[in-house]
Amino acid sequence: MSSSVFLANSATTTTTSGTALASAAVAQPQELTSSSASLTVAAIDPQDHTRLDKYLTALNAPLKMGQDAEQIANALIPTMQSVLQARPDLANAQFDFESDNGGIRVTSSSMSASDKAWLQTQLNGNTALVQAVQMFHDDAVAGYTTWADADGKSLSQTDLEAVNKQADTLTGFMALFAGLASTAQSSLMKNGSYYTANGEQMNLSTNPGSAAGFLDFMRSVQAAANGTSRFVSSSGHTTYGALRMNIFEMNSSAMPNFFPASDTKTLGLNEQA
Repeated sequence: MSSSVFLANSATTTTTSGTALASAAVAQPQELTSSSASLTVAAIDPQDHTRLDKYLTALNAPLKMGQDAEQIANALIPTMQSVLQARPDLANAQFDFESDNGGIRVTSSSMSASDKAWLQTQLNGNTALVQAVQMFHDDAVAGYTTWADADGKSLSQTDLEAVNKQADTLTGFMALFAGLASTAQSSLMKNGSYYTANGEQMNLSTNPGSAAGFLDFMRSVQAAANGTSRFVSSSGHTTYGALRMNIFEMNSSAMPNFFPASDTKTLGLNEQA
C-alpha cells in the first residue's frame, strides 16, 4: 500500500492507507525568504518523527491564520459602528489596514492624511483588534520559523527581524476578507437569492473596504455561519437552513503563503506495507 502527502502553494492534500511511515523523500530550501514557491522536506530517519512533526506544525499555520482573521473581523465590528456614528462622512471611504510592528497601519489611496490618521487611531484604540492582528502576524512568523528550523536552518536574530517585517505587510485585511468572501460566494446555489433572518438579501461578495460596506458584509458572513439564512429560488420556492458556512475556516489556502523558499512542489511521505 502507499500513502502520500503533497504540498502546493501551502495547500495540502492527503491520502492515507496502512499504519506506519517507512521513508521520507526530501530536498532542502535554498534560502530563507518569503516565496510563493512550493515547499519540500529533507530526508529524515523514519524512526524519528521530530523533524516531520515540525513540518506538519508549520503547515498548520494557514489554518491558525484563518481563525485569527475571523477574530480580527469580529473585533472590527464595534469600531466600524463607532466610525459610522462619529464620522458618517467616512461611511463609504475606502481603506485597508495591516499589521505594523505591534500596532495597526491604515492604508488608503483616497482618504486625506488627517482622516486616515483619525481612523488609524480608532483601530489602534481597539485592544481586541490589535491583539488579533498581532496573533495573525505571530502565527505567520511561527509557521515560517518552524519550517526553517525543521530544515536545519534556524533563523539568526537578523533573519528573524527581517521575517517579522515581512509578516507585517503580508496582507491588507479588508482585501483578505473580500477574497475569502468572493470564493465563498461562488460556491452558493444559483438561480435564486439568500436572505438573512431579518429579510435583508445576503451577499458575501459585498465590498468590505469601508465602514458601511464592512458591516453589510459581516451581516451576511454571520448569517452564513449561524445557518439562519433562507434561500428563495427563482421559481419562488423557499428553503430554510440551506446554508451553514464559515468563510474563515473553509479556505485556509486563501491565506498568504509565507514559508521559506523552495524549488519543488512535494512534501513526500511514502509508506510501504
